[in-house]
Amino acid sequence: MNKRWCMVWVGVLSITIVSGDEILFKSGDRLTGTVKSVAGGKMVFDSAVAGSVTLKMDAIKTFSTEKAIEIVQTNGTVVVQKVGMGAEGQVTVLADAAQPQTMPFAEIATINPGKPKWTGSIVAGAALTRGNTESSTANIGAEATRRGESDRIYLAAGYLFANQRDNNTGQNSTSADNWFIKGKYDYFFTQRFFGYANMKYEKDRIANLDMRLSPGAGAGYQWIETASLNFFTEAGLTYVREKYTNPEETRNYVAARGAYHLNFVLNDHVKGFHNLEVIPNIEDVQAVLVFTDVGLRAAMTERLFLEGKAQLAYNSQPADNRDKKDMRYILGIGWTF
Repeated sequence: MNKRWCMVWVGVLSITIVSGDEILFKSGDRLTGTVKSVAGGKMVFDSAVAGSVTLKMDAIKTFSTEKAIEIVQTNGTVVVQKVGMGAEGQVTVLADAAQPQTMPFAEIATINPGKPKWTGSIVAGAALTRGNTESSTANIGAEATRRGESDRIYLAAGYLFANQRDNNTGQNSTSADNWFIKGKYDYFFTQRFFGYANMKYEKDRIANLDMRLSPGAGAGYQWIETASLNFFTEAGLTYVREKYTNPEETRNYVAARGAYHLNFVLNDHVKGFHNLEVIPNIEDVQAVLVFTDVGLRAAMTERLFLEGKAQLAYNSQPADNRDKKDMRYILGIGWTF
């Protein structure tokens, strides 16, 4: 009797030791631990022996999991089940109330994909001068992006104000008073090609622009998207509705739109960005709007940074007695989230 119980405990102990997810390599080697994720032909595997490792799916013969995993197939189907060992390049999906189903690696797009989350920043700056001339400037801007497996949402808003008072004459003048809010939704039809819909609302009191509303749609191409470099281009159509004051005037027209966005990392502490948007009136080629900026961010801490940038807003047909372009140089301190 004691011998029989000893054999049972040895069996239980053996099962406990080998419990967990298991990888069988084409070389015949095995690795136990936990399947964390699969994406882009690579598996992130947490092993008690080797720690967190990244494995090429091409080197794996098959694998099994102790618990249910979320499998997103290439056709969009999502399966949440345990998997068992299969033939080379396959796993067996162990459905609770159905016959096991074979799933080739080629049909697996991702496993345990990361949940989309919002990332972005808030930047603010201010300056005060007191003496013969009193001046006050303030700016604040915010942007946020949510990147999913097949889509991307971008939101942004900003406000800039500058005022000056001459104490000798008592004259008070405002040199900047503008704000905007915009949003864009991208849907990726392939890994790089996407369609977009966007909307922007802006107001500039100094330029006598009471309102500019510009919804649009088009297509874009994501040339590169990595942690150190992000670059995409866009082209489409935009409907522009503008209201000016002094004198009052309303403009409505359809325009083309071309744009690009660039983010890049210079080193561990400095990042850069550059954006360009060109909106020419289809009916009048001499009427065009241009918005561009370029800047650098220098990290102070993990979240805190300094930002310096130059902005250009160009309108080839501004309101009466207004300049065609506004050039702004802005410094601020920001926080990332």
